[in-house]
Amino acid sequence: MKKIICLMLLMLPLITFSQSNYEFTATNEVYTDLVGSTSLNNGQTWDDPEFVIPLGFDFQIGTHTFSTIYIVEWSVGGILSSNPNFSGIVPIFAPISQDIIDFGFGTGNSLSNISYLTEGTSGSQIFKIEWNNVGFFDDATENDFMNFQLWLYEGSNTIEYRYGQSQINNPSGSFEGETGPVVSLLASYNLETDELEDNAFFLTGNPENPNFNIIEPGNQGFDGALVGMIPEGTTYRFVQDLLSINDYVINDFAIFPNPAKDFLNIESTNNTDFSISIYNSVGQEVLKSKKAEQLNISDLPRGFYIVQFETNKSKVSKKLIKQ
Repeated sequence: MKKIICLMLLMLPLITFSQSNYEFTATNEVYTDLVGSTSLNNGQTWDDPEFVIPLGFDFQIGTHTFSTIYIVEWSVGGILSSNPNFSGIVPIFAPISQDIIDFGFGTGNSLSNISYLTEGTSGSQIFKIEWNNVGFFDDATENDFMNFQLWLYEGSNTIEYRYGQSQINNPSGSFEGETGPVVSLLASYNLETDELEDNAFFLTGNPENPNFNIIEPGNQGFDGALVGMIPEGTTYRFVQDLLSINDYVINDFAIFPNPAKDFLNIESTNNTDFSISIYNSVGQEVLKSKKAEQLNISDLPRGFYIVQFETNKSKVSKKLIKQ
């Protein structure tokens, strides 16, 4: 699945329709293991598991409303969707996209319980699912592990990724050559055409205060990761923006030529002030400017970049290829 959602982004014409938008925050809170939860693997070891999980309420993301969620067999253990089949247009929840595995898989005795519970009063329930002490398929040392949870809130449709204790001594293996965990939220992804049908959100840079990258419909994912392991107690919160400010702002900016070599032209129909930041593939800010019509990018190495426009109300990102 990592190969699906982390492909290099292609610059395609922007498709204009209502798009999902979220306010993102990263906080540090006490991580608590679930108590009284229902086990999904029931003591069985697992690798690329498939589980059917009732939420207990209707949850909405983008155009999708569902009351059952799946840890999908066609992924790598930590990815969920509303559709178990590798077809159609689906939302994707990815607290981590690297290949995880039962920490006791080689022994035949499960050491990594996957469990869930739904709690609270009707109308404001919270669905919680927990991966406890999971290992990494590509960790040759078989010592690295992590703990994490996904929470879905009834009514507000808020999404939280929560991270507990971890031990990462073999990052190049466990993270499969990436700089850290690949964390994302895809509101609507077409598994058959390999394109986004709605906004997608990827985190890069410092795990304590990550860059929140918005990738537009019509593209094919994003190549980037966090830099280092996510600290214990970190919560990534995605809150629906009911005003959908970006439905208008996202079309206010254009960059050309793309690919670009020496200069990047900025076209804006936005009369408000804005800033421009360019980030490399590991989330480092390599150029920053106030409102401008042209940027000199001749000193940037060749590669893929994110150009982020920020107004006092919203942010929008576009992919840039530097020649």
